[in-house]
Amino acid sequence: MRSVLETDVTLSAVVGTRAVLRCPNASVSSLISVVWKIRSKTGSHCLLAYRADTNKTDKTNCSEKMTWESSPYHDPALQIHPVRLADEGNYTCEIATGDGTFCLVSALTVLVPPAVTLTHDNNGVVVCQASAGKPAAEISWAQENGHSTENKTHHTNGTVTTLSSMSMINSTNAHVTCLVTHPAMNQTQTIELSPSEYHLSVTGLCYLVTPCTSLLYQFRQVY
Repeated sequence: MRSVLETDVTLSAVVGTRAVLRCPNASVSSLISVVWKIRSKTGSHCLLAYRADTNKTDKTNCSEKMTWESSPYHDPALQIHPVRLADEGNYTCEIATGDGTFCLVSALTVLVPPAVTLTHDNNGVVVCQASAGKPAAEISWAQENGHSTENKTHHTNGTVTTLSSMSMINSTNAHVTCLVTHPAMNQTQTIELSPSEYHLSVTGLCYLVTPCTSLLYQFRQVY
C-alpha cells in the first residue's frame, strides 16, 4: 500500500459563518477509515473518526459544532458551524483505502470584521476607528485636507484595533471621508463627515445622526 501526503492548503472563514474542510482526493469505493485530527492554536486537540467495516463514527474532545458535512462514507468533509476564533488551527484528514493512505493538512484562519466608529471633537480632529478586527483593518482618507496619524493596538485574542486621526485644516467647511477595508467585509465601508451632519454609507444607504457623536456599525457579534 502506498502513502500519499498532499500539499497543505490554507483557507479562511469569517467568525459566525460555516466552514467546510475537505479531505484528500481518494476513491471511497474501497474506504477503510477516515480520521480528522484537529489541533487549534489554543492548544486543544480533537479527533473525529469513521470506520467503514462497522459503519460507526467516533468523536473525542470535539465540540458539537464540528460534524461531518454529510455521510462520511460518501464525503468525509468536516463542517464547523458556527466558526469561532478558537477554531483557528490545523486540520488533518487521513483516509485509508484499499489503494493506500492519503493525508491532507488544512490551516484554517478565522477572520473577524471590525466594529467601525467615527468621532469628531471641537478641535477639528476626526478619529476613524476599526475595533477588534482580525487581521487589522486598513483605514484611508479620500481627501488630503489635513494630516493623519495611525496606530494599532494588538489584543490578546489576536484581534487588532486600528485608529486613524485626521487633523482638519479648516474644520468649519471641512468634508472628510474615511474608508475602511477588511478581508471579512465584501466591500469598503465609507463614513462621511460634513460640517453639520454625519453620514454612514453602506451600499448606498445613508443614516443621519446628531453631529459630534459616535457612529457605530457593528457587522457581527464576536464570541
